[in-house]
Amino acid sequence: MPGRQTMSNPLIAGLTVIMLMVPTLTGATVEQNGARFDERIEQAGERLRLTGTGVAKYRIVFTVYAAGLYLPPDADADQALATDTPRRLEIQYFHDISAEDIIRAANTKLDEQLSPARQTRLQPKIDRFHALFQAVSDGDRYRMEYIPGEGTRLAFNGKPVGQVSGGDFAAAYFGIWLDADDPLSRGLRRDLLAGAESSGTD
Repeated sequence: MPGRQTMSNPLIAGLTVIMLMVPTLTGATVEQNGARFDERIEQAGERLRLTGTGVAKYRIVFTVYAAGLYLPPDADADQALATDTPRRLEIQYFHDISAEDIIRAANTKLDEQLSPARQTRLQPKIDRFHALFQAVSDGDRYRMEYIPGEGTRLAFNGKPVGQVSGGDFAAAYFGIWLDADDPLSRGLRRDLLAGAESSGTD
C-alpha cells in the first residue's frame, strides 16, 4: 500500500523500545500519539484502571506502537504478574508488521527470560497463543486480557480470536513487558506501571 512503512525482520528482531510518557487527558480517555485508551474499563465483571501508556520507538525514528496497561484499582506494581491479578495490555500499531515478526520478537524475549525447564513446560501454550496472531497494519490493535481462573484472551481490533489457560503462562507472556528483572525495556515497564507504584484505591 503506497505510503506505508513495512518493518523488516532485522528491525523487529532488534527492536529497542523507548517510552515517551506524554499522554493527553481527554474526558474519560487518554490519548497517546493518536491512540486512545479508556481510563477505566470492566473486564469479566471486574473494574480495572489505566496505570500507564506510552509509545514504542525504534531508533527514535519509527513509532512502532502505543501501549496501555490496566490493573485493578488496588493493585501495585509488585502484584502486576500475580496469578490472582486480572490485567489487560492493549497495543495499537502504526506500521505494517507481519505475524512472523511479532512472534519472533516475543520469542526472542521469552528465550532470554525463561529458564529452560519453564520454557519447555510452557512452549505448547506459547505456540498455541502465537498461532492466534496475524499481520497488523497502521491502526490495528491487539488486546491481551488475563482473567484469573480462565486464562489469557487475545482480541484483534476488538474481536476475540482465542484463549490460552494458565496463570503461569499469563505471567510469562505479560512478563515480556512487566518482568522486574529482564523486561523488554526498563523504561517501558516503569511507564506502564507508573500509576500502580502505590497501592490503594483512588
